[in-house]
Amino acid sequence: MPLYEYVCLECESRFEELRSLDRMDDPASCPKGHPACQRVLSVFAAVSRNASGHAVPVSGGCGGGCTNCACSLN
Repeated sequence: MPLYEYVCLECESRFEELRSLDRMDDPASCPKGHPACQRVLSVFAAVSRNASGHAVPVSGGCGGGCTNCACSLN
């Protein structure tokens, strides 16, 4: 079940809820009881370790950054 992030429009607190896909846009109440909350885009970072043990970002399919992928051709 997906984890969605919401923000309360009254107190600006952020919270998460496990919900099925068909309920992702249903009204949510913040932990403080305010009813006016909106789903927001959640972002995260993925890291891995290279051969020397240093943390490096995990990139998508284009090898790390726009300098190496199709968006640099625009």
